[in-house]
Amino acid sequence: MASRINFKTIIAKYSKLGKSNVRLTQSSLYLTKPIQPNTTVYNFDVLETQASTLQNNEIRLNLNDEFIIAQMSMGLECSIQDGMRVDTGAKFLLTYAPFEQDAVNAVKIANFYSGALQISVNNIVYLDKYDTRRAQIVPTTNFNNFVAGTAGATQPSINWSQDSFYGNEPLLTLSGSKKNTITISLPTAISNATFLVKDNTGNSYNVVADRVFFFVRGLNAQNGSVFQG
Repeated sequence: MASRINFKTIIAKYSKLGKSNVRLTQSSLYLTKPIQPNTTVYNFDVLETQASTLQNNEIRLNLNDEFIIAQMSMGLECSIQDGMRVDTGAKFLLTYAPFEQDAVNAVKIANFYSGALQISVNNIVYLDKYDTRRAQIVPTTNFNNFVAGTAGATQPSINWSQDSFYGNEPLLTLSGSKKNTITISLPTAISNATFLVKDNTGNSYNVVADRVFFFVRGLNAQNGSVFQG
């Protein structure tokens, strides 16, 4: 019932703006930035038109649309390398620093979860000092390498339908026609971290935490942007 009330409220808002034909669809945005060892501030590019930094796995906002954020998550995006340290193109999302796998490397990324998120639209701050630790999930099953004669290899048991996401109340709207600033600030800089993993056949590969991500779910308002005349 609550989600239906929200839907009606949002449609009513667009009708008042002369956008009664706006189409609302369940959707997501997924934004990433490379880890920089000398920075403590990460500003995410929100729009598809910011093409110079667009990654092939990102989901960004179209200039003509608006996005109403209902849930948010943040964390560490990892590249997967084969045994020859060649990037396979696959990605793995981490919601914690895996000390059980390699404490030395885990320290390099652990302070991501001591940071804070800020979101502003047209220089008006709508979310401030939102701790990244809310998105930290240490799963019940962690990385466990294959060792002959022992139990099999495992990976973190994350359920991406629910884990790591927090509800955003009140709802917050990003707009393709406005300046959207999404910033994560950390107390100290983090750096790339590599974790060696062996699968159940004994093959080795590297999980390299080399980017940070901001992941939201909610409603996409197609053609909902209002451009000033």
